[in-house]
Amino acid sequence: MSMLKLVLAGFACLAVAGTAQAGTIDRPSALAVDGAVNPIGIDASRPRLSWRPPAGRTQGAYQLRVGVSEQALLAGQVVWDTGRTTSSDAVAVVYQGPVLSSRERRVWQVRTWDGRGRASPWSDVASWEMGLLGPSDWTGAWIQRNAEAPKGWSDATVSVDFTLKGRQFDILFRASPEGKTYGEAYVWRIGEGDGGGAVLNAQVRRYPGGTRASVNQTTLRTIDLGMTADDLRQRRHSLSIEAVGDRILTRLDGRTIDEMHDGSQKQGTVGLLSAAPDAAVIHRLAVAPVDGEPWATDFADGDNPLSGGSLGPDGLILASGVPTKDIVIPLSHPAPLLRRSFQLGADQIASARLYVAAGGWADLTVNNRAVSELPMAPGWTDYGKRVLYQTYDVTSLLQAGENVLAAELGRGWYGVTEPNEWYFHKAPWHAEPSLRAQLEIVFVDGRRQVVTTGRDWVTADGPTLHDSIYAGERYDARRAPAGWRSSGFVGEGWTPALETAGPAGALAASSAEPIRPVETVSPVGRVEIRPGVWVFDFGRILTGRPVLRWKGAAGRTATLVLTEKKNADGSAQTTSGLIDAQLQTYRYTFAGRDVETWAPRFSYAGFRYVQVEGLDRAPDEGMLSAEIIHSDVPFIGAFESGEPLLNRIQQASRNALLNNMHGLMSDTPSLEKNGWTGDGQASAGAAGVNFDMARVWTKWLADFRDAQAVSGELPEIVPSTPYYGFDQTPGWSYIWGPTPAWDAALFVISDDLVRYYGDERVVADLYEVQKRLVDYTSTFIKSPDFTYSRGLGDYAGIGPFGPTDATSSAYYFHMVSTLARNAARLGRTEDAAHYQALAADVRDAYNRKYWDAQTHRYVTPAVAGGPTPPFSQTQNILPLAFGMAPSGEAQNIADAVAADLEARDYALTMGVYPLRHALTLLTDYGHVDTVYRVVTRTDQPSWGFWLANDISTMLEGWGLNSRSWNHHYFASVSDWFYKGLAGIRPGSPGYADVVIRPAMPQALDHASGRIETRRGEVRSAWRKAGDAVVLDVTIPGATRAEVWLPNGGERLKRAPRGSRFLRVEQGHAVYSAPPGAATFTFALK
Repeated sequence: MSMLKLVLAGFACLAVAGTAQAGTIDRPSALAVDGAVNPIGIDASRPRLSWRPPAGRTQGAYQLRVGVSEQALLAGQVVWDTGRTTSSDAVAVVYQGPVLSSRERRVWQVRTWDGRGRASPWSDVASWEMGLLGPSDWTGAWIQRNAEAPKGWSDATVSVDFTLKGRQFDILFRASPEGKTYGEAYVWRIGEGDGGGAVLNAQVRRYPGGTRASVNQTTLRTIDLGMTADDLRQRRHSLSIEAVGDRILTRLDGRTIDEMHDGSQKQGTVGLLSAAPDAAVIHRLAVAPVDGEPWATDFADGDNPLSGGSLGPDGLILASGVPTKDIVIPLSHPAPLLRRSFQLGADQIASARLYVAAGGWADLTVNNRAVSELPMAPGWTDYGKRVLYQTYDVTSLLQAGENVLAAELGRGWYGVTEPNEWYFHKAPWHAEPSLRAQLEIVFVDGRRQVVTTGRDWVTADGPTLHDSIYAGERYDARRAPAGWRSSGFVGEGWTPALETAGPAGALAASSAEPIRPVETVSPVGRVEIRPGVWVFDFGRILTGRPVLRWKGAAGRTATLVLTEKKNADGSAQTTSGLIDAQLQTYRYTFAGRDVETWAPRFSYAGFRYVQVEGLDRAPDEGMLSAEIIHSDVPFIGAFESGEPLLNRIQQASRNALLNNMHGLMSDTPSLEKNGWTGDGQASAGAAGVNFDMARVWTKWLADFRDAQAVSGELPEIVPSTPYYGFDQTPGWSYIWGPTPAWDAALFVISDDLVRYYGDERVVADLYEVQKRLVDYTSTFIKSPDFTYSRGLGDYAGIGPFGPTDATSSAYYFHMVSTLARNAARLGRTEDAAHYQALAADVRDAYNRKYWDAQTHRYVTPAVAGGPTPPFSQTQNILPLAFGMAPSGEAQNIADAVAADLEARDYALTMGVYPLRHALTLLTDYGHVDTVYRVVTRTDQPSWGFWLANDISTMLEGWGLNSRSWNHHYFASVSDWFYKGLAGIRPGSPGYADVVIRPAMPQALDHASGRIETRRGEVRSAWRKAGDAVVLDVTIPGATRAEVWLPNGGERLKRAPRGSRFLRVEQGHAVYSAPPGAATFTFALK
């Protein structure tokens, strides 16, 4: 959603409030079904209906009525009518009408009664439409162009023309992706030997399998080239390797230098590798197979078909940008094109729905008009468990005569080819991209026509020669068949599509907001760093894609490398991360027509800088722009204060959250793009007050269910493959078994879903998943001491964190106590009693281990004869946040943390997990001025330090040497802006009850916040006026509110109309506040 949308939404809310206050009874508004407005293609059998009650009024009762059409409904013909129902509920009211079937459409409206029994007018009519609810509803087949990925070459001659510049470089052949690299390969290393002579070291890589990350690389033989290394560097050389069967013949400059027999490697791709950035220049690379088409490149006209490296005037500079990474010819087919032509008569169409699912991502059009803004709109899942489909209304896209359905398929996470740390290239669902689509046309006379995917579709290779969610895309515009998406097209070489089993997962309706471009931005500057190489600066780190507009000569290739950082010489700092490839690199070969416009469609990137090479002239101002891409969630929150630094931190927080929101919360959009669960839970509070996260979280929590092992274990990234993050799988051993701070995301995010949006169905939906996780974790964290010191504890702070167990056991307690509460909510009394008792035992054991009754704080016991361990902010905040502290000691703990912050010149040492809670907790215990000093620091570690260094998002760690400059967990500070400074808090699920508890630091003169809840806008704005504070609040209809005034508990001489004094609590005078606007004026104490 753009900022303009946000502003207009705010004006709309103010208009509604003004109408109510003028004395009229408004009608309910903002009708939604499972959080969506007039959705189509849903698959919830009992949809949940929500509305916004009339502003400024209480809601004493409601009436819902549902019909099959608007005409029937308004005529009083209903299929379900609640009658007048005494309730203040306005969020997630469950539809209890007749069972819903596939494709059925329902319309509905609501009216309410206020506290005085006055009825509102009926709302406008809203609707929903069911999708395809069962496998039998899908009558078409999964189709694809290619049955399997290319496996590379077996019997072939590899030729490399090169000039050695550094010490040595490697040539890979018969290389296949095993382990986390091309772990099975022959490696011919040519260059300088240990004695200064020129040698060729023939080696073989073998991946041992199991849980090991590394490969074994052994020498087959070393060949003396009969010259010095300096002689080898003097001129250009040609090395050829002829491998047929197990016979390998090697020639240098036409001279045979070795013949050997080795049959350990059978087939694979060809590539290059160097540990140094400028080891060699590769002038030409060629592969001549015994059978099949030859392959060759001389890197002319700016083209580089390999998976990395930069071009110089004489060829590929090895390994510019990605030293130590394999640079290979990708093992992938071009993105396939599929099309189907069909005829329609002139009969009037009542409706047309297109249901689309893909293994990968489908860029689909109807008569050359896109059905969505981006193929990746639904996000991705574990395709072996669940495949999301989308439903489109394409009624207006059809025409009499010939019609064409056309799709280009991208790989996404379904067909990853690059070896990577997380084994997505080996996922059990891994396959070539596939499509399943079903177009259902209903005519006015009731007839139906259905067009489905099958063998009657035709397919061809497309212009996208390679696409990778990590590495980027390579596109040759000369290969795009003109008009292939439109009627009248006659193409050559198109063949029938293959029917395939497709992904094994069950088809499920996509319910989250689509991932799509939401804003277009222009660069703020560009610099030519060396002849022909330009770096564009977009002014801030964003997530999205570049948009290229340029007139280039036919066959010339422009290369765009997208990065977060620059090198000292101004060049883009190319990244590879934990993927065996160069990341975020886009190559476009011009067709030679007029100005060509291109934007990649099957990947997104995190970047600020774009390095452009290969142009035949200097770029102009309009050559490059960027589209920001993320899940298009509604913006529901806004915060502003009198301190510009806080406002900048708030914007950076939102940037970081949105940059990582793509159907889940990723860790970094430029490197991993993984759904690290701990990162997601650490920032969930901030996400939930800034954006409507309900639908994205619901989708992601379903991914948690899919990811859970039979044992109950969860991986640390979701979605995941079964080969990573589980016990005894390849990967980091410290995440084997439970990792409570990460695993707790299953509880924390679902709890936030209830807290912020009133969606209590998730409690029942996830109960068994949560129970299995707790029971699994309980096999590791056991009575009597409940100690668990393995794995990860607090994260990303500067420490000390205290023992790993201090974090893990605290989160285990939090999981168990939350499960007990959920069991009680669901009426599972035996479970509730069991887990309540377990939580009490964990708390008691924790306090026995770490509580120091003399100092009234949590400490790490000293080892006998050793020094006293330092105070840990982490170790004190977590038990305080989770309710583990001994009775009456909470204030002492908060005081101890505040004193430690003050002693450290207000520097945080805690990591991201306690940070989520710490700022608001300390504020509530009377330390708002300390917290303010923490947040407004500008020295490292601090948010202000990042901003002072021209970084407008969040880093992975506090230092500028952080691997990623586009993380989001430190965005939790934004939660304090709303809950601490503006003081807006949900008092019960979905803000049915609201608490306004603002805190006023001495150094701040005003602050305001607003949150658009399901019931309407909650607003809190305070300003200091001399010795007084003026607090303006707005409470939506059907909402109860308490306002906590930090005035030492003194009652007001005159309370706002409709408000009444309730009590004194924690030094605050607490008042009720009715729906509508109210102003409280008081003296700050």
